[in-house]
Amino acid sequence: MPPKKDNAPKKPTAAKIVEDKTFGMKNKKGSTAKKTIAHIQSQAASAKTPEQKRKDAEKAQREKEKAAADAAKRETAELFKPVQVQKVPFGVDPKTVVCIFYKQGNCEKGKRCKFSHDLAVERKGEKKNLYQDTREGEGEEEERKKDDMADWDEDKLRQVVLSKHGNPKTTTEKVCKYFVEAVENGKYGWFWQCPNGGDKCMYKHSLPPGFILKTKDQRAAEKALMDKSPLKTLTLEDFLESERHKLTGTLTPVTPETFARWKKERLDKKAAEEEARMAKEATGRAMFEKGDWGSDDESDDESDDE
Repeated sequence: MPPKKDNAPKKPTAAKIVEDKTFGMKNKKGSTAKKTIAHIQSQAASAKTPEQKRKDAEKAQREKEKAAADAAKRETAELFKPVQVQKVPFGVDPKTVVCIFYKQGNCEKGKRCKFSHDLAVERKGEKKNLYQDTREGEGEEEERKKDDMADWDEDKLRQVVLSKHGNPKTTTEKVCKYFVEAVENGKYGWFWQCPNGGDKCMYKHSLPPGFILKTKDQRAAEKALMDKSPLKTLTLEDFLESERHKLTGTLTPVTPETFARWKKERLDKKAAEEEARMAKEATGRAMFEKGDWGSDDESDDESDDE
């Protein structure tokens, strides 16, 4: 036989009780009706069965335990993770490098971070490095510096001697002026060609370390400041006069007499220094070649005759 159906009436839910008790009150205006509805809803929410209260307590306990486990896991990972410091090569803009902590989702600096938080920055076009000459290979410069003549063997030495040009490519540490002009005017890029022979230019196409590149606006501001400066129209006489007024203390005015006396003292001092140097460096051979010994002997003979 099929089981008998439970014809017992079901208990109304809390939402049904609230709906029945507040029927017709929602259309009423005023704060009294709103307070009554809120009071009825709070009474219906608190009027739960023991089974419902037990289930709610178990659910809250599970959520609390899960939150505590997640917090412990994050704390353990924070304690045992290695200390990482992100570095970039000299001359590279940090905003062109993605923050490694942002990738992991734990960058705490936010907008103050000097690295980029744009994940698409790596897929953007790479800019040319102004502090590295792209014409040279990765290890070509190091090999050229290590290529010492003392390490050559006999075959290498014979090959260099018999070659038509020992060093066919002349290089220098000077920076190409066309390269600097292109960088300052914003024309330097992947498709830029040096007017001084292109890739065969003997000068370096890279900025020296520590070089601070000024923008076009900065150079225009400096030029405008110099144009307005009084130093541009200041003559040499005015400059000397202004510097003379800055001198303090007891000073000797320059007149033809004081200048002649100073010049005579200067020449006498130089002559005395030269005589002292010659007397210190005098040797028998030097005196013989100079002929001073003859005059000394004659004076000695004259004194003996007397």
